Amino acid sequence: MVHIEGELPVAIKLTVGQEHLSLKQVIMTQMTAVEYLEAQVKILPGQYIAIGDLASMTKLIDDQGNAHQMTYEMLATSSKSNLNYLEKLNSDLEAKEKAAS
Repeated sequence: MVHIEGELPVAIKLTVGQEHLSLKQVIMTQMTAVEYLEAQVKILPGQYIAIGDLASMTKLIDDQGNAHQMTYEMLATSSKSNLNYLEKLNSDLEAKEKAAS
């Protein structure tokens, strides 16, 4: 599966168990057609497709290398800079996928 790594401009905070994390490292993976359609089904009325798509493709990586699925709410309530960055990262991912085929 084609993927690309990067670093968000603004950290996203999440809680894992009792630990509070502030993460910037991400890995974005290209979805299969079925994964894409499954992600679309999870988008609720009033939510934006673009945010849902980017969140479903992206995992936050902690200092131990553990991956945490980004949620719609995490991205929707983070900085607009993060949205812009992930849109650019997605474009880079698509170019990487085309180059690999």
